[in-house]
Amino acid sequence: MVNKDRISLFEFLLDRVNETKKEHLDAEPQAFGRWFANLYFQDPRDIFISDGSRDGKIDLFFTTNNGKSVRHHILNTKFTKEYNKIAPPAFYEEITKFWQVFENTGARASYLARTIKPELRSRYKKLFERYDAGEAELIFVTNHRCNEAQYDQFQNVPLKIFHLDDLLQCLVDDIDGAMPRTPPITLTGIHGVISPDKSDTEIATSIVFARLLDFIRYMEEDPFDLLFMRNVRVPISISKSPVNRAIQETFKKSPKEFAFSNNGITMLCEEQHYDPGSKELTLENPRVVNGSQTLHSIQAVPNPSPNARVMVRIIEIQPPQGNLIDEKILRRKEVINKIAIRSNQQNPIKKWDLVSNDDFQLELFRFFRQKGYFYERREREWGQRSRELKSVGTEWGCNIKWLTQLIASFYWKRTRLGPVVAKKAGDLFEGELYETIRHTPPELAFQIFLIDSDLWECHRDLGKEKVYIRNLKTYAYFALCALVFRSFDEAGAKWTDSAFTSALELQWEDWYPKYYKMWRNLTKGCIDYIIEAFRKESQRYARKEGEDLTYANYFKNQGYISKILGSPLDSKIKRCARGIITGGK
Repeated sequence: MVNKDRISLFEFLLDRVNETKKEHLDAEPQAFGRWFANLYFQDPRDIFISDGSRDGKIDLFFTTNNGKSVRHHILNTKFTKEYNKIAPPAFYEEITKFWQVFENTGARASYLARTIKPELRSRYKKLFERYDAGEAELIFVTNHRCNEAQYDQFQNVPLKIFHLDDLLQCLVDDIDGAMPRTPPITLTGIHGVISPDKSDTEIATSIVFARLLDFIRYMEEDPFDLLFMRNVRVPISISKSPVNRAIQETFKKSPKEFAFSNNGITMLCEEQHYDPGSKELTLENPRVVNGSQTLHSIQAVPNPSPNARVMVRIIEIQPPQGNLIDEKILRRKEVINKIAIRSNQQNPIKKWDLVSNDDFQLELFRFFRQKGYFYERREREWGQRSRELKSVGTEWGCNIKWLTQLIASFYWKRTRLGPVVAKKAGDLFEGELYETIRHTPPELAFQIFLIDSDLWECHRDLGKEKVYIRNLKTYAYFALCALVFRSFDEAGAKWTDSAFTSALELQWEDWYPKYYKMWRNLTKGCIDYIIEAFRKESQRYARKEGEDLTYANYFKNQGYISKILGSPLDSKIKRCARGIITGGK
């Protein structure tokens, strides 16, 4: 990131903290901690602000739940409004005290009696218990710049530390997740608002013909494209899209024809206010869910005409309030997802793009981000953001289509899933199949990604050396993955366990020659097992049908692949899988 971008991101951070402050009536330092918890963690629960007099260096604590275990997170935070201000030595002295409170078990009783106000003592005792059980982590968070001379002493201390650069990286990686609201947009010259009767629609909806110039001016003040973060598409460049070039051409040469030449824009907002006197319509917290290509196509046109108008469908979804708040939040998300999907179905779009903003995909995105990888939910997003992401240490992970195919292969025992179904990617994003897939814990999805990364490297290398493997192309890959997942099952893999994830990650530190050899042997063993099964089936097929069985027909046949996965595993495969899981022990 260039310096200008860093400053913009810092100001963006301050704005988000300020929004959190207003929403929860916190002071700014407390709002900073709450904002970080919601940015960095998936669904933080039971957030408790303890910051104040006699808080014992603990400012905030909360829990997260991965579906298998509850984890406690205990924060000490330091906030500043001054950009790039270096963290003073006193911060690191406080970190030391913060950490020692938990490590020095013998001093806890006196610490609670002398330092902690009575109403917090029982809560802190529970935190100590969770810490001793390995179920709690300590975190220091500040938006000050790292003081390298002081920070070095904490390299081996068991707590996480976030400085300014770390927070800016989180913002770059997850700009939409970091943003609770967008600034209001005012549409001018609106002569009338068309709305159906309230009895005829479940959600308040209206249609206007708005000046495109108002959108262009808004986009000039929206450097992070926040207006479009609910859009399932990433903008396509003018040079690569004849449709976008045609949109731009109409806007430049025939602005008065734009209203009847374009399909229009669909927007969400929380509230809309129309002033018939000034003919202005103001939308609160606006989001474009369909129309990104239109608006990005005209964004850079010089001297834009004020006469060009576009039909805008506005859907008003107010924030949940009052009783049954959890049910209302869930209902609101369901409605927003339906709008985003249905408003994009009239134009050609891939099925996986339609789910790119649902809760499951956002959870995966944030989990991968915490691990330092970019999970591409929307096509072309990595290509457009890779330079800025690489500059802050984020690596390419995988895309939504590929990971979903791998997850389908993992569920080889499930009815209507498995490696054969995985090859038909479009089917995985609809109905019961997607409902099954979207309940996959993010920890498991990430483990599947790590295993695929190791397998793919070995599969590619073996293909360079052995013609019979190269001839398979990618026909057998999902069957190979399913067979490896099965071998790990039998070897005792602890799926969804973070310790298993860490073990897989650490293998890269000792990849050559130890783990590479293990993975290569496992990959070759599984491929040989599959090819032998194919050879036998091919002989039977030739005798019966009088022609050869092709790889393509074999690997798309559910009966053949189920037979492979249901047969007893070769002892060599079992031995290789066990060696990988146990580290060769």
